[in-house]
Amino acid sequence: MTRVRTRSKRPKQASRVVLDLPLLLRALLCSDDAAQALRQAWQSGACVPLVNGGMAQALITALRFPRLALSEAQQQELLADFLPYAEVVTPPAPAEHRRSREASAALELALWPHAKAEWWLCDDPALRLRGQRLIGRRQLPGLKGLSCEEFLAGLSSAGHDVTG
Repeated sequence: MTRVRTRSKRPKQASRVVLDLPLLLRALLCSDDAAQALRQAWQSGACVPLVNGGMAQALITALRFPRLALSEAQQQELLADFLPYAEVVTPPAPAEHRRSREASAALELALWPHAKAEWWLCDDPALRLRGQRLIGRRQLPGLKGLSCEEFLAGLSSAGHDVTG
């Protein structure tokens, strides 16, 4: 009798990511392929977005921006597309935290060692370069700054379906 070995599908470890606010807003408000793929990535569990209270409040404030003309119901729907999938990270005690004047709120969160972020996603090349310098200075070899496109390409090559 011949036995056929089947591979067990082990769940892949979800990547811990911090999304820069403009990129997060794009993912929530736009319908282009990259925005849809990024939403699919967190909704499918391919990644776990990390947030703190300040970032959540910044997102709420941004969604209330008058030029977006979003109703209260639309704002709530967009928050519901993101916040249930996010992991809230509590900031460290002030004595443990070195605040950088160069870093955005998202980058600051990614730089917190206890957040255990693997990826900081930012589509602004100048900000990403500055962030990579800060990551190097803080000696966080497990953290990398990527564009949304680079991150999604990495997820696809790792076997995650983020095509929506």
